[in-house]
Amino acid sequence: MIMGPITRIDVHLGLRSYPVLIGHGWLRSIGETLRDQGLKQTDAFVITDPQVGGLLFEEVRLSLASAGFRTVLRHDIPVGEEGKNWDEFSGACAALLAASPEAGSVPLVILLGGGVVGDLGGFAAGVFRRGVPFVQIPTTLLAAVDSSVGGKVAVNFGGVKNIMGIFNQPRLVACDLASLQTLSLRELRSGASEVIKYGAVCSASLFEQLERGDLERLLALEPEVLTDIVAQCVALKAAVVEQDEFDKKGVRNVLNFGHTFGHALELSADYALTHGEAIAIGMIAATRLAIALGQCEPRFLERLTGLLTRAGLPTSHSDAPGLFDRVLRAMQLDKKFREGRNVFVLPTVPGAWQQRENVEWPLVEAALRSVLV
Repeated sequence: MIMGPITRIDVHLGLRSYPVLIGHGWLRSIGETLRDQGLKQTDAFVITDPQVGGLLFEEVRLSLASAGFRTVLRHDIPVGEEGKNWDEFSGACAALLAASPEAGSVPLVILLGGGVVGDLGGFAAGVFRRGVPFVQIPTTLLAAVDSSVGGKVAVNFGGVKNIMGIFNQPRLVACDLASLQTLSLRELRSGASEVIKYGAVCSASLFEQLERGDLERLLALEPEVLTDIVAQCVALKAAVVEQDEFDKKGVRNVLNFGHTFGHALELSADYALTHGEAIAIGMIAATRLAIALGQCEPRFLERLTGLLTRAGLPTSHSDAPGLFDRVLRAMQLDKKFREGRNVFVLPTVPGAWQQRENVEWPLVEAALRSVLV
């Protein structure tokens, strides 16, 4: 493992502000870091999954114990998006209550894992005793650049992704990029999809940096490039969240590029695709919709397709009987849609976007059919 400087990015939200700390090989000192950040709890409740917990929990437990935590309990949820459901959420809440039955007890909830652990665990922490503090320790590239920051926590319910949830900001995001060494190439590629998203609609310079060759260096986990790109993505997301913490102004919609198509496909294909793979396909569909509406030049689609292909990500998905109709129905349940009016985040040029509402459904359907082959 590499030990070196920690990059700090602050998310400025008044009393709910918190730092995101990014480095390599420092998970063994997480207990000391929590104390340095003013977290004084003596009981820790770690939500993780069997895969991540088997690799990293003991290191975290020892560090917490050395920092004065009296109890460090572990609760596992299943690996993967299928585990982000109401039953597992209820089980996590029950385990929290069993661990801290006294009315005055305030455990520190620690979320050790990827986006599923972070989403479900942050929701549980937000409703247990009307809210207890929690810390995100993202262990996937996708969670590091996106889901661990911003306070959106939720579970899937009734066939709709992230429909049950709240806004709940962590006290700290502690990102040890050395933990990404445990990921499969498929999971790294999935995270790269969100990185490409940030470049496509938030930062032309990041988009061009990836095109110049840093995409491959990112996937190779070269420490300097990895730290730089993760920090850029976190800073971009922090800037958006600071303007629109509770998603009421439309600013935060930029983060949903590719997600309206992608979330619906992810659910409808029964999680045969990872989140990042589904979002990659969703970005292609959204860009084709933008071209059809005259918002975007075909050259941008070529560049985006090139990056996604270099990342080893799909740009289409095999069709199946009834899949088109299932995806379309799931899209119509999208929580961004208002009063029957659809809402799409569409690119214009690298690093820029526009929101379009009430797009004619035949155009939407054509964009969807273009990625089901």
